[in-house]
Amino acid sequence: MAAQARIAASDIAEAILEVTGEALMSGDFDALAAVYHVPQIMLTMAGPIHMETPEDLRRAFDGTLQHFKGLGVTELVRACVAAEYTSPTRIESTHVTELVKNGERLNEPFPVFSVLEKIGDGWSVTRAEYALEETNAWALALGRADASHRKKST
Repeated sequence: MAAQARIAASDIAEAILEVTGEALMSGDFDALAAVYHVPQIMLTMAGPIHMETPEDLRRAFDGTLQHFKGLGVTELVRACVAAEYTSPTRIESTHVTELVKNGERLNEPFPVFSVLEKIGDGWSVTRAEYALEETNAWALALGRADASHRKKST
């Protein structure tokens, strides 16, 4: 029996981008949560965002939706620029992201580095690093999901 052909890393990364992009634009948290693994740490230039539970992920999702709504985002444009297997069950990928309102770019495209891991039968985002300045409103919205803040205040 011939060995099963491995799917290209970029195809897997693009498929995850499609699922998460549609989820963000439609407000479908369950679709996004299906491809995001928790616990995980997201990073922006403002620092790490510890997401330990689905509720933490939900806060990041809701913060992102509020940010998009405030800007009037009508399109989320993302393109995979690099993806490679680092093991049979791990892919490291980079994509660029830009937000668009009625055909007008709202930001300069910025890179996002992601780690995708095969968990069970599917691929999940297990780490994401957003090249967002610490004063960027999206970085601040994501930062409000940081579970480590709750630990400090209890």
